[in-house]
Amino acid sequence: MATYLLDFDGVFFRYGTMEPVDGAVEFVQGLRQQGHRVVFLTQRRRCYNEPPHLTLEKTEQVLAALGVTYDGILEGVTSPRVLVNDGGSLAIDHPRDSPLNRITLESSRAPQRSDMVSRVYHALAAVAWVAWKYADSGDADDYVQTLLIAKSLTTCGGFDHADLITRYRARPGYRVGGDELQAGGVHPNYKGQVAKLIQSDDPLYEATDGVSDGAAMKIVAAAAFYADDFQGLVENTDRISRITHATVEARLAAVLIALRFRQVLLGIDPDNMNRLVEELAVASDILQFGGRAAFFLDRVGRARQVATKYERPANLLYQLCRKVGMDHLAWSTPVAACFWSFHRDVDFSKWFRHHHEKRMYLSRRYLPIPRVVHGRTLKSRVHDEDVRHLRAIGQYDDFRQSHGYHWRKSVDIDTFFSIAISIMAARQGLESVETEVTRAIDMFGDDLWSLSERLVQVPEKNDSREAA
Repeated sequence: MATYLLDFDGVFFRYGTMEPVDGAVEFVQGLRQQGHRVVFLTQRRRCYNEPPHLTLEKTEQVLAALGVTYDGILEGVTSPRVLVNDGGSLAIDHPRDSPLNRITLESSRAPQRSDMVSRVYHALAAVAWVAWKYADSGDADDYVQTLLIAKSLTTCGGFDHADLITRYRARPGYRVGGDELQAGGVHPNYKGQVAKLIQSDDPLYEATDGVSDGAAMKIVAAAAFYADDFQGLVENTDRISRITHATVEARLAAVLIALRFRQVLLGIDPDNMNRLVEELAVASDILQFGGRAAFFLDRVGRARQVATKYERPANLLYQLCRKVGMDHLAWSTPVAACFWSFHRDVDFSKWFRHHHEKRMYLSRRYLPIPRVVHGRTLKSRVHDEDVRHLRAIGQYDDFRQSHGYHWRKSVDIDTFFSIAISIMAARQGLESVETEVTRAIDMFGDDLWSLSERLVQVPEKNDSREAA
């Protein structure tokens, strides 16, 4: 769990008073209940304080009367305050005297709107390009579901549960490889989470299970729409995910990818893996997942260690597949793709030159020793961890029924690249595959630039999350 360092004046108390800001008491009590440590730091002193009515002794009396417990107080701490840490650091500028019922993690310098539109466009175009590269009607669900979420958000002015359900159940009007895509972009024989939604007639359907990576593959539009609202992004990404996936792991996978997109779209330390991990921990607290998030957060921590150790893209990809995974599990492909996206190689096409039937060949050109990424690349002990956790959360049989036909036989390459390359495209553009991207967009026929403008532009967002 984390240690929270909270200022007194302007954060917990209204500046220069003993009056808590709105939500402050409940916020601290919530942190303590979740197992976090709380340490106050303040310029107030125990003796000879100015002003005299704000001594630390009197402050402690007020805290006791309010029923606020804590782990310590650092007195006489002047401003500005600079935290120097070897990892896992997160600093938050909290507006003075504003309600302390949410944590706002905003960029100190917002990007120009035109830059944001361009980044969102590149991310959407990359999803289209990956689907086009595969040219398989069975592998276009990433694009179909990404676009139906984008269109719902821009049409309704925010999250609209019933509208999203309707769009999932409707044929999208796309053709890939000569085949018309079915509802949700999935094959009629598919037994996964979207199939369960389509088979139900509930207009406000919500999943009751689901631990696959499907919740994370389609979330770029939500990241764009709610990029300027950290808590809104977390809560609405979770609402969108909850329609098809109920488990904590699948919902956190979607939030992880949304936060990574936000980091890139807003230019908030886009190279900082530690910040991303800390933001995910904050998001888990917002969603009140508590100890249920431990397994997923542990796998994220492992991915961060791998990405810190291995920098060359091909070696990083292989090591992530070996130690984190590229299976259809929520804590596998999305996590590996997220941390692979931190590399800087912009030659996207080369990753499609050496794959066949759900295998990827990393040739001598990219690694000293040629290697193959396939269903058995994942370490046996990591696979055993996955099995034990699936059994522990009651999802083993369902996952075997929906994805068992390729478990340990192949890897989810298309979803991996759909997530990773869309993140990298938002960050670095698509110049290396510009001609192919145009053909990919034409295949689907969507005006992705106008859609990107609407995702970025929506004024005030109509505070739609409250109405939803």
